[in-house]
Amino acid sequence: MSYSIKFRTVAIVTAAFVAWMLICGLQSNAQLSVTYGAAGIQTLSYAGAVLEDLAASPSDAFHIWHMKVTDMKGVVLSSPDYGWGENNKGRSWDSAMHTWTYQFVWGAIAVHYVQRGNVLDLQVTESNLPNSGVIVCGASIYPLVLHFPQLPSGFVDASYPQLAFNTTSPSVTVADFGAGEVAVVVPDAQRPLYSGFLPTGSGTAYTTMISTTAPDGLATFQPHNDRPIQPGQTDSFTVSLRFAPAGTATSLLASDAYENWASTWPAQLHWSDRRPIGTVYLASSPSGGDVTQPGGYPNNPRRYFNNSNAENFDTTTAEGLVLFQARMLQQAKSNVENMQRLGAQGAITWDIEGEQYPQETSYVCAPDNISQIAPEMESIISDRNSPFYGMKLDDAYFKTMTNAGLRVGVCIRPQHFSLNPNGTAQQISLPVASVKDEIVRKIQFAHDRWGATLFYLDSTVEPDGAVLDAEIFQQVAARFPDSLLIPEESTPKYYAYTAPFLSYIFHGATGTNPEIRNYYRSAFSAILVNDADASALANNTAALVAAVRAGDILMGHVGYWQANNATIVSIYAEAGKTAPTSASSTPQ
Repeated sequence: MSYSIKFRTVAIVTAAFVAWMLICGLQSNAQLSVTYGAAGIQTLSYAGAVLEDLAASPSDAFHIWHMKVTDMKGVVLSSPDYGWGENNKGRSWDSAMHTWTYQFVWGAIAVHYVQRGNVLDLQVTESNLPNSGVIVCGASIYPLVLHFPQLPSGFVDASYPQLAFNTTSPSVTVADFGAGEVAVVVPDAQRPLYSGFLPTGSGTAYTTMISTTAPDGLATFQPHNDRPIQPGQTDSFTVSLRFAPAGTATSLLASDAYENWASTWPAQLHWSDRRPIGTVYLASSPSGGDVTQPGGYPNNPRRYFNNSNAENFDTTTAEGLVLFQARMLQQAKSNVENMQRLGAQGAITWDIEGEQYPQETSYVCAPDNISQIAPEMESIISDRNSPFYGMKLDDAYFKTMTNAGLRVGVCIRPQHFSLNPNGTAQQISLPVASVKDEIVRKIQFAHDRWGATLFYLDSTVEPDGAVLDAEIFQQVAARFPDSLLIPEESTPKYYAYTAPFLSYIFHGATGTNPEIRNYYRSAFSAILVNDADASALANNTAALVAAVRAGDILMGHVGYWQANNATIVSIYAEAGKTAPTSASSTPQ
């Protein structure tokens, strides 16, 4: 074994040991103090800050809120015996074992408190009787209330819930309250579980919450999951409250949760090329208006190059089509020149089908239907002097770039573009079960016909605004291992399979959230810096340099040489990621 490997192994073991010591309070005397009384936890304090005191706030005592129980056919039961935790057959506190137990007509819920230094474990057991005749889908448990001395860092508003879902990322919710911090951690990554802090409506007091079903008031666009327990079965799990000095890194507080997540949902994306990715927009959409109604020009129905002048080209005539073909092939050559100048690995053409309709229909993103949507792009090149004579125009457009050793890509939508006989069009949201096949079909066409390996996934949401399940993109990525998927909307779990899209222009994003690299160490994003204000971009150069150094990819215009492109080049140079010459930029 080499010395470098030995050192690396020792460093990993040492970091894990330090994390364990910190969690268990073994580095110094534990500062977490918990006392118990007749109603469960009586007081809880950390580093001298009293966070719970039942004598002062009796309503903070343990209770079980709403429950979800169904019959064996899945019909939700509305009887109070099944829907409300405080409507039970008896509740008891075991002062010796520090355990609350609630008895119900269908079974029981028990919560056992165990202190380990600066950690308070909440060990939950939910049991369904063998002859209950029901399915227990879950319950919301409120084990204690924490009165923070000030609004925790990053909470923004005392009325906002701070929740983790355990399906989109590791469940680690941190409240840094100045005198210290507490993290609600779910070590297990196998099954869905809600955890975190719910505002009580009283100052900066928050109920710690554990729920095996969607909590009350959960937004429709957030994950709604249950942990069903069949008759005769039991579900057991642990949620930890981990206390530490303010500013303690979550990588130390929750290393086990991160490691469990990474092993349960391992990263499968392997994309070593982190050079810039170019963006190309061939058209512009009509401004405003009915999104179903076409807004093209008489000479140029798909609004390519935003050109309404029939003297330049008219795609409805044979002579005009020749001029249009020449213009499109010249654009492809310009793309190549600008990519080489930028040091890009390739470019995504957002609108190969043009933009005949207003937003939100403008980006068609259905390359497999291009012959119907934009027939001029399928026209045969008639110029005998062209190296692409006899080829279809869209094929020649992309081949101009791939011949130069550059990657190409297109925009894909999970919605289905429908072009109606009367000229109207719409993007139709599909049932979630059909989304993967829609994406695969579109990618397959562009991948096989044009050699596309870069794909921007537009509007990766369900009709209610919920982000599509990352499992969809896990399956798509496995189908196209030579391709990079860049989804517009994402959750942290997407980083296992994709390079999520970030916008510097609209959201000020300057890099991948460093928390994500606690469990996906090679995670990276694609950051759009097109058209950003030059002075604002200059003010954030240092952050973007750090992002590129960490592996993120910047995206900039290559349809033309935009002013920010020079800044992108300098950012890569400062990050030590100066792009190779075009001679060595063959796609891998």
